[in-house]
Amino acid sequence: MRFESKLAWRHLVSGGGQTVLTVFAVAIAVAVIIFIQTLITGVQRRFIGDLVGSLAHVTIKAPDPLPKLLSEVVRQKEGELLATNQQKAVQQRTELEQWQRLETELAQFPHVTTVAPAVRGSAFLIRGEKRFAVSISGAEPAKLERISLLQKDLIAGRWLDLRPGELVIGVRLAEDAGVRLGDRVRLQSAQGITESFTIAGLVYTGNNATDLGQAFMLLRDAQSLFRTGQNVSSMLLKLDDAFLADTVADQITASLPYKADSWMKDSAFILNAIRSQNQSRDMICTFVLLASAFAIASVLIVSVIQKQKQIGILKSMGARDKQILMVFTLEGLGVALAGALVGCVWGYFILRALENIPQAARFGKVDKLFNIIYDPAIFGGAAAAAIIATLIAAILPASRASKLNPVEVIRG
Repeated sequence: MRFESKLAWRHLVSGGGQTVLTVFAVAIAVAVIIFIQTLITGVQRRFIGDLVGSLAHVTIKAPDPLPKLLSEVVRQKEGELLATNQQKAVQQRTELEQWQRLETELAQFPHVTTVAPAVRGSAFLIRGEKRFAVSISGAEPAKLERISLLQKDLIAGRWLDLRPGELVIGVRLAEDAGVRLGDRVRLQSAQGITESFTIAGLVYTGNNATDLGQAFMLLRDAQSLFRTGQNVSSMLLKLDDAFLADTVADQITASLPYKADSWMKDSAFILNAIRSQNQSRDMICTFVLLASAFAIASVLIVSVIQKQKQIGILKSMGARDKQILMVFTLEGLGVALAGALVGCVWGYFILRALENIPQAARFGKVDKLFNIIYDPAIFGGAAAAAIIATLIAAILPASRASKLNPVEVIRG
């Protein structure tokens, strides 16, 4: 092995510019893979954080009422099917009673990190002659914060220490309604109840559904506005892994007499977008690796042709086919390791250069254009993929070198 490694090292050193170009080909492939993987992973995490991060992963509600049987057609002859006429139950309010016990039971399910009892409903925000349709979420701020993450999007006022009779709304809704912090507005629920609230906080999430159409208040205020008494309309669950929502929802449905809705079923378009991104990422990385592998194979084939006489002399002196094969395999491994190392360094500095590029600020909120994540798994995966691809590319020229006939080579 010592003989093969020394000879492979000499080949690499004597290659000069050719070796450097080959190493750079591998390095470029590694840097591009790191850049693409990090960029798409960062985009996905921001995408999931913006659209899913503020959503309840699982929502528990009372079960739907059974349809009402209106009439029955009696079977006239033996063997005929029984026909029935059914009508869907009239839409009625379904609330969760004894939700404190249910909260304790739900917290014991695997992967559940937060349970927040909530009262949700539709209402009109009234300011003068203007009326705006809003979705109301009433819950204890400390619990809802672990699900909605509103505090990071708060641009003015208060949220976590919200008081009775106070409201937090999106800044775009505030603009349209012409209200500011401290202003009074009226909310009219679907039950016809109208109550007055003070604007205590403004949020900007970047999501129009929240910024234009949602309002947040204390649980007891929502219970009063929607006349639910001591009951709640739903239980909001946060999991340690958002993509386990379907599994946890199925477990809850099988164990408890309640309806469990998963965000994955309600937001299938998000999953389709993530899958499309992953497929695009994998295809691009595969093409980059293939291009790099073909380039490396071409360079090594040229190297074998240039060193044919040397190979012939070595074989005439007793070098075995396996030794020649090992020499060129080690040569490819050396190129792969050097290229992977250089590529990781390049990839790191490219990410550092992109990390601090600011995004256009709005409402005083400054963010970064790229969500850069330094994931060792991405760097290691890119290096490993490049090394494997380079070794595979080195097999053909190495095999060709080991099969050369020393007599024919020396004569030629």
